[in-house]
Parts: sequence; structure tokens; C-alpha cells
Amino acid sequence: MIIVGGTYSEICFEPIWENIYGSGFRAVSMILENNNSYEVDFYTCADSKEIKGHLDYFENLYPKLKNHITEVFKSPEFHYDHPLKTPTIVPRPDLYDAKGICLNVKGEDILAYGLIEASIKIEGKRVVYDPQSPVNPIPFSSTDSNAEQLVTIVNMAEAKKITGTDDIENIKGYFFDKEKSYALIIKMGAKGAFLYKAENTSPIKIPVFETKNVWPIGSGDVFSAFFAFNWFEGKDIESSALLASKATALYCNSQDLSFNKGLELFSFNELIINEVPTGQIYLAGPFFTFSQRWLVNEVWNTLKGFGLKVFSPFHDVGHGKAKDVVGKDIEGLDKSEVVFAIVDGLDSGTLFEVGYAICQKKKVVAFVQNEGEESLKMLEGTNCIIERDFTTAIYKLYWTIAKR
Repeated sequence: MIIVGGTYSEICFEPIWENIYGSGFRAVSMILENNNSYEVDFYTCADSKEIKGHLDYFENLYPKLKNHITEVFKSPEFHYDHPLKTPTIVPRPDLYDAKGICLNVKGEDILAYGLIEASIKIEGKRVVYDPQSPVNPIPFSSTDSNAEQLVTIVNMAEAKKITGTDDIENIKGYFFDKEKSYALIIKMGAKGAFLYKAENTSPIKIPVFETKNVWPIGSGDVFSAFFAFNWFEGKDIESSALLASKATALYCNSQDLSFNKGLELFSFNELIINEVPTGQIYLAGPFFTFSQRWLVNEVWNTLKGFGLKVFSPFHDVGHGKAKDVVGKDIEGLDKSEVVFAIVDGLDSGTLFEVGYAICQKKKVVAFVQNEGEESLKMLEGTNCIIERDFTTAIYKLYWTIAKR
């Protein structure tokens, strides 16, 4: 198996995470952790310092791995405020002359990811291509590459950028007619994925699985890599996609790239979410200080980014005297189906809103990091979903309102 892709530093502020992965190297790590005798040729770029040393160490660890490294002036770093935030890339992508460096690769079975620092040219029998860029995704046909059988894997943002449309029929037409894809997988985040085959106009729904924890950094890399591995090993397209979704769930739940035992004991519930939930979410939380307003605004932007309808007292009502704001807040609560509550600080207004929602039999997702179990006893006893990880709290909110 040939893997083409980036090797990058990944640094997350909350929760703290600092590792060397990137799409290409994460795929290599995943394949070899599940089958350490598998033959992998890895084509990537690296600077002459930490990244190259890391790749050399890994090559010595796995005798069936062969690295093909093209040197660049600086390997990119991805800096995340949190896993759901668009990362800052250092150095800026526009400082790289991607056209000046081209990775030319020929082989039978090739998994290819888009890179920031280089272009690619692929000649393969079976190719899985993931452009890996919501900002500037490069279609396979624009890389001057060829594949006898091409499976394209994109998220919806990438599909819109490449095709210039959000109409699913036009998107399908582009990838099957212009790109000559054998199959198309569109990843839909919390909704799972849709698989399209050239000979079948109806989508095959690939479910998402309801995990205990959610770590999304690298989840798309894992999906594409595990899909490719299984397809190259002879499994059909549908089975490979379902296994990829299960492997992605295991990774998101644990950050572990070894799936063999997890797949044997797989027990996460399947969720089929066909449409973005339309019910309103009430965003409860104090907004008296800069840090409080920043967090409320971050939750609001994140939920909006998921396409959800949100009522926020901070955004929709604002500050004011009790007689001016309370009635509007209560009206917003009455019209909402689920409450997302920022509980740190035990703000009296937020706790009132939580209690009011519980009395109305509404579900409450509480995000809290600094309060002890004793302070959360009433929330726990009324079956609130209590989460101390921001990303997990957001996903569980999405799944909760989708199930309603």
C-alpha cells in the first residue's frame, strides 16, 4: 500500500494536545498499529529537524515501512484553540510554493491526501483521494493524476468549494462525470456520511456512532485510511465504509489508533441523522466578564457552524434590567427544545434556567470543568448530561436534539 500525505505538528490549547501526525503520517501509524507486518510506502515532506527525525524513528520501528521524504523549508504546524475551531496554520499556507514541489507516485493501491507544501501526481490502479482542505481543496483531475478506479472522499465544505454548488445532484454529477470517480463519499460530521456509487443514484447512508467521548482532530484521516485499507484488501465499498465509520468512532472515543480488539467488541449505538435538527437550543451561561462572554460566543459560533438554531440571551436579548430581559429570556426558554448550560461559576441565572427547563421536561446538556460533584448533585439527579470536555458536550447536544 502506498500512502501520500502530510506530516505535521498538531497543537491544541484545550484540551492540551501536542503530537506529530498530519493526515499522511496518521494513516501510516494507524495501518501499522493494526498490522505491523503490512508493507507501506510513505511519500511525504519534512524539514530537516524534528519531523524528519520522527519519521526516521518510525521507519526503524517498523521494518516493512519505507519513507520517501522530500525536504521543505519548514513543516507546517496546526494550532487549534479547541478541536472544533478552524486551526491556524504556521507558516501561512500562502508562503509555500506547492507547485514548486511535486510528489510523483506510481503504484497499484494508493491512498492520497492533499498537502499544503506540495502538489501530487498519482498513477494508480485503485486510488482513494481525500483533498484534506476546506479552504482550498484541489480536485483529483486538477493534479494531472490518473486512476483506473478512483474513490473520492470529501466533507461537505470541500465538496461545495470544489464544485461551486451545494446542490447534491450537481455535486454528484461533478465527481462522477468530470472526476470519473468510481465512488464518492461525502462526510457529514455529526450526521455520518453518504456513499454514492456511479451506477446507483440513491445514497447509501453510513451511520455515525454515539460515543462516550469525542476527539475529532484526525477523525477524517482515520476514516479515509481505514476505508482504503479494507477496500484494497478486497472488501466491497459499502463494507469498507461501514468499517471506516466504526474505526473512526473508536478513535474519537479514545484517541487510540489500534482498532482490532475494539472492532471485535464494538458496542456503540448507531445513529441515522438524515437532516440537520431544526429544534431551537437555549444557550444558558453568564456573560459578565470577558472570559465568560468569549466562551458564550464560542459556543454560539460552534452551534451555528453545525447549522443549529440557537437562542442566546447574550446575543438575542443582551444586558438590561430584570423587567426588560427576564420575560424575553423565559420566552426563549419556552420555545427551545434543549438547553446547553455553561455551569462553571454556578451563576444563579444559569441555574434558574436549568431548573426551569427541567420542570418543563426539557433535556439539559451541562458543560462544566471547575465544579465538584457535590455542586452538581441536583443536575446529576435530574438526568442532565454533564460533560467536562467542550467538544464532547457539543456533539452530545447535537445528538440529543437530533434524536428528539
